Amino acid sequence: MEAADNPVVVASSSSSQRNRKRRIRRRRRRRKEKRVIAPSSLPNELIEEIFLRLPVKVLVRLRSLSKQWKVALESLSFAERHLKIAKQSRMDLMVIDSRLRPKPPRPYINVGFRVFCLESGSVLSFTLINFSQGFGNWIYVSGNCDGLFCIHSPRTQSIYVVNPATRWLRQLPPARFQILMHKFNPTLQEWIAMDSVFHLAFVKASAADYKLVWLYNSHRYNADALCPNEGVTKCEVFDFRANTWRYLSCTPSYRIFPTQKPAYANGSVYWLTELHEARIKVVDFDIRTETFRLLPKIIPGIDGLGPRHIELCTLDNHLCMSKREHVTKIQNIWRLKPSEDTWEKIFSIDLLSCPSPQTEILDQFEWSHKDLVEPSTPVAVCKNKKILLSHSRSRGLVKYDPLTKSLDFFYWDPMAWRKVTYFQSMISHI
Repeated sequence: MEAADNPVVVASSSSSQRNRKRRIRRRRRRRKEKRVIAPSSLPNELIEEIFLRLPVKVLVRLRSLSKQWKVALESLSFAERHLKIAKQSRMDLMVIDSRLRPKPPRPYINVGFRVFCLESGSVLSFTLINFSQGFGNWIYVSGNCDGLFCIHSPRTQSIYVVNPATRWLRQLPPARFQILMHKFNPTLQEWIAMDSVFHLAFVKASAADYKLVWLYNSHRYNADALCPNEGVTKCEVFDFRANTWRYLSCTPSYRIFPTQKPAYANGSVYWLTELHEARIKVVDFDIRTETFRLLPKIIPGIDGLGPRHIELCTLDNHLCMSKREHVTKIQNIWRLKPSEDTWEKIFSIDLLSCPSPQTEILDQFEWSHKDLVEPSTPVAVCKNKKILLSHSRSRGLVKYDPLTKSLDFFYWDPMAWRKVTYFQSMISHI
């Protein structure tokens, strides 16, 4: 009986082994095979409406699932509609920093993009992008333009446009300013003493038409025979379609305050001038007509101050100007009414009345210091009316509550380069 039973056991064992091998082979084949996505029974219009309300990270993954979806999601019309809905739904904060500080003379090549919830302060995402050419030891970052940023260095010929949400980037040809500075090769002391303007503006003229505007002071370092205007200032504009920089022939006859960031609002770019006959001016550049003018009206009591006492910024697509009063140290913020070229006061910030030792320890900066000349910069206004503030001497951010006159710590990073409001975008390949 035992001899008769043994073959049955062996046959059963070999059969189970063959079945196991078949299952393994089938699993391996399934891994190698591409998944076939069944066509959706939903109308294309409804699918697009669903996609319009999805975050960019999900849309980037969906592009790889269907050729039809890839074409739709990468179209400019979809990107524009998605951005419009994103702007209406929520506003976030973007902090741009250099994660890995290189040892000289190695350049910065890794730039981090950290997105915060403006209301809660929680980190929503972090993206680290490598820029192969590097930026030397000086990095300048533009403001947010439809989810895109321009990152460049005046000390090298590196200049990029990047979308952190999709990780798309494009390296641009260097501006004449960069080429001339690289050719002249100033020493570090000459760079520090230079009164040129290193910040540029990244703006949108119309649908699918973006521009870079670089207005700077004329200097012996950037003298150029190709420039049609060797006046007090020069202005270069980058055309993304032609992939070239070009000079503008008519530029302001007032020197631009060198350390400021240009403000972009209502289809214009704005700069403060240096003191001229004991007064400052506000230069207005119309993006569509590419013409300059001086704002006819300025806030009383400001035009006689030096530009260090004033800060230009953008809140809710309006040009704003802030000034810290010499005696009371109260910082007032005005907003420009473009249709009337008049100003209205919208906020008053009293930092001296709200000392917050714990916040200042965390931020490593004394926000209530009475001898500060430069005003703090309003970055955004939250839904609860708290004002997010930054300062040129601080690497951090705080929230000011105008009702309780209190400061709350928000974020601090010694390597933070730029803090701006932000909306995720699918716009790429400009």
